[in-house]
Amino acid sequence: MSFLKKVSCLFVIFLVFINLIGHEGIASDGEITLKEAIDIGFEKAKEWNVNATLTRVNSVDETMGGSRGETGKRFVWTMIFIVPGTDDYVLIGISEKKITVFEPSKQTPDPAIHYDDIKLDSSDVLQLAKDKYGLNPGKDWATGYHFTLDNIDGMPILTVFGNDQDSRFTRISFNTQDGDMVSAIHKLPYGGGLLSKHNGTDNLTKKGMAITGVVAGNNKLVVWGDKKPTQFSVTKQPFIEWSPNNGETWTELQANNYVTHAWFDSNEQLYVATEKEVWAGLTTKRKGTKILSLNHRIENVDYSINNHIAVLSNGKIYHTTTRGESWEQAIVPKPIYAVQISDNGDLVIFTEERKIFLKTNDGWNEITMPNSNDVPQDMKVMNNKLFILMESEIWIQDLPDETWRKIQVDKMMVKLIKKGEKLFGIKHRGEAIYSINVKDESKSEKVFDAGDFIVVYDVDIMGDTLWVATAPDYSWEDMPIPQR
Repeated sequence: MSFLKKVSCLFVIFLVFINLIGHEGIASDGEITLKEAIDIGFEKAKEWNVNATLTRVNSVDETMGGSRGETGKRFVWTMIFIVPGTDDYVLIGISEKKITVFEPSKQTPDPAIHYDDIKLDSSDVLQLAKDKYGLNPGKDWATGYHFTLDNIDGMPILTVFGNDQDSRFTRISFNTQDGDMVSAIHKLPYGGGLLSKHNGTDNLTKKGMAITGVVAGNNKLVVWGDKKPTQFSVTKQPFIEWSPNNGETWTELQANNYVTHAWFDSNEQLYVATEKEVWAGLTTKRKGTKILSLNHRIENVDYSINNHIAVLSNGKIYHTTTRGESWEQAIVPKPIYAVQISDNGDLVIFTEERKIFLKTNDGWNEITMPNSNDVPQDMKVMNNKLFILMESEIWIQDLPDETWRKIQVDKMMVKLIKKGEKLFGIKHRGEAIYSINVKDESKSEKVFDAGDFIVVYDVDIMGDTLWVATAPDYSWEDMPIPQR
């Protein structure tokens, strides 16, 4: 395995450790450097086994305030010690200078790191990274500065993680024996934008943006997303824009927050859902009318062809059959991925256990799958029909009838997208898009083949033009290493 791949894998493994402590507002005097953490860990490890030898160290993300690594110090660290020649190891966690985790176990050991070879501390490499590259603290994920120490290809490698000058995720690695910088890489975006396909010709606009949604009316097109996305956020510079002429010109619409969903009703009125609100009647001249405001984040939105609306937030479903004039509430029986609402106002949910329930007067009733071994991938409700995506077919049921029909689909299809009376199927990462005929329930038709390196968020069709909302992907690229 290459050096860069090893560093990447090790960082991901350790950064996802759950927070060992998670409270706010603690003063930063409980923070320590990497070497200070090692000294505390070594004392405990030697009590466990006098031959204990260090093999790995990393800082851990937390929400405890403090400097978040600004001076090379963090509140929380984890490390692993081994007993050379055996499969004995111990995981030690430190929070505010105290041992909070001590878990001996057995596994194939990683290479040892000799204490005398650690001639640089986290504070040293941070200053070097700032001086050479102007490294900034991370945001959105891996907040602040983070540090890992590993034996990679026989070298003790201390790595500092942060953001570069363009807010791109960056890691810079040093050999702790001699202080040489051995790697400096950052994640660069490629792709992204609004793709249109017309008469066999592809056209990409809004290049580099994260287009997270697109919806087409009879003669209007609306897109939304982030103009300046990062790898871990598409809400940095949110926007929503309207085109009356098939994407030739655009006008920005006003929204209180980043947009999560948008759709046109049968009267060509635009509805928009933001983080905690739903608005109706947005145009280029007016902001529209707020029809729902919640205290918690909106997790999922659905609408029927006759514009019944269902909104999932904080374990409750808010639903209306009066276009938002009045709302009812339903309690979700268990954690769910999505809610759907039919033209008749029926509520259907897709749970995290990949089960489907229909709400009746008696409560939530589970819908039995046509084959007991089938595991649903996704589901949608259209025209009072339930569409359930399985591994290589879509099962269809007229609500509340229990008779099933099916459409054969590509077995790699993982997601369904509903746009009014149109239904699309998406392969993994949007490698291909299929149009599914919901009226005669015929076999799906491939309408877009993306190939590699495209991340599809959304899709719609207006006339004979297919619109595909895509976001950038990210790959590690070298940064020039300055000469001494």
